[in-house]
Amino acid sequence: MPSRQLLRCLPLAAIVVAVACSEQLDTSANCPALCTDQSLVVRDTTFDIVSFDTAYPGFTGVGERWPAPSLPTADGLGFLNESFVSVANRADSLDVRQVFRFDTLPRTLSTTDTTSITAVTGSKLLLVIDTARSEIPVGPTTVELYDVDTAAANDTTLAALTPLFRANRLIATRTFTRAEVIADTISGAGSATNIRAFAITIPDSVMLNRIRGSRRLRIGMRITSSLPAALRFVAPSVNSVAFIPRVTYDPSPDTTVLAWGVRTQYNGAVAAPERFRAQALVFRDLTPLLADGSLSVGGLVGVRSLLKVSIPRTFLDTITIVRASLDVVQRPQRFAPGSATKVRVRARVAIAGPVFGADSRRLVEILDPLLEGVLLPSLALAPADSGVKSFDVGSALRLWVQQDSTVSTSFVLYSEGEVFQEQRAAFYSRRNTNAALRPRLRLTYTIRGKGAIP
Repeated sequence: MPSRQLLRCLPLAAIVVAVACSEQLDTSANCPALCTDQSLVVRDTTFDIVSFDTAYPGFTGVGERWPAPSLPTADGLGFLNESFVSVANRADSLDVRQVFRFDTLPRTLSTTDTTSITAVTGSKLLLVIDTARSEIPVGPTTVELYDVDTAAANDTTLAALTPLFRANRLIATRTFTRAEVIADTISGAGSATNIRAFAITIPDSVMLNRIRGSRRLRIGMRITSSLPAALRFVAPSVNSVAFIPRVTYDPSPDTTVLAWGVRTQYNGAVAAPERFRAQALVFRDLTPLLADGSLSVGGLVGVRSLLKVSIPRTFLDTITIVRASLDVVQRPQRFAPGSATKVRVRARVAIAGPVFGADSRRLVEILDPLLEGVLLPSLALAPADSGVKSFDVGSALRLWVQQDSTVSTSFVLYSEGEVFQEQRAAFYSRRNTNAALRPRLRLTYTIRGKGAIP
């Protein structure tokens, strides 16, 4: 190589080695050994990649939810925990209730004093409420607690539990206003201004009856109000003993004897998938899916939408992804409840592999981003909005390039306000007769050069 050409190539070679030929170069003539006839051209195009899409209703939260692959349990399936459980009521359309189970109650004065309890005082159900994610009316709202313990063989079904919410099983009530809830602070919440204590007094006679009769305490909660209401409580499965649902009672007037604090307990007799320490019950949901098959997202009883995508792996293996977006056209819902109020809609990767076979609903249930190592950005949308909405999915595509073909390549659209915001956004489906309204993948990429030194 002539010395003049060598001198001209050295600085360029240093740059190319540092960035592995990923920059856009007008020509590779000056460095043929490093970038063999490679002119990197950035291309921008759209693809019809959605092979199947549909919406699934009925997501309410159950405290501990959804089997997850690669998390060990006795039956080979793990569980993904959720942070909150909810009760909600809209007189015209919605009634979601919650069950809290306390299956093992201490029946002695303390762990060291085995004297049986003969009296109790200060009995309470203690919950922690997230006021920022709850819909608490300004006026009076009432929470009712029912005894929902049953000897039925299957004591977790809606059919078994529904008849137990009746007057002669009412344990306790609490009527409150939003101002009262906001004023009830809780120690340990730190700088979180939205975390508040929420206590409901239980008659001591009710608690003593369960303790002395060796009975379980299973509480069904219902909320009633003249205005729409939704309370979001910290779930039993969170990693904070101070915040999870508890029942407390004092077994002795002796101040040296501490009050018992009983956490919700795992009901080991119940099979997977749910562990039923807390359980949401949908008594009424009159917010149906859209009749034209459009993809709905959100709601107090949540709807999630699945988009299965088909991207040839051979194509992904030949390109370098610069940007990628899932483009969906929003279908305006101008007359829906709260249509002008924004909710955050997120696209996530469906992480279930072949273990769930053809059960597509399971793909929308398993959303934990940590298992896949990718969390896609969200968009703030109001149901009344329209037009193209673009979800950044570049990190998902880069992930799929690294995995084998058995991994499901699907996206799930869901609302971060699910179970505490009534708003539902909607998007046109791949089944729409107007091709311009269907979901698409917009991809900006370069073709990988052949023969280039990596």
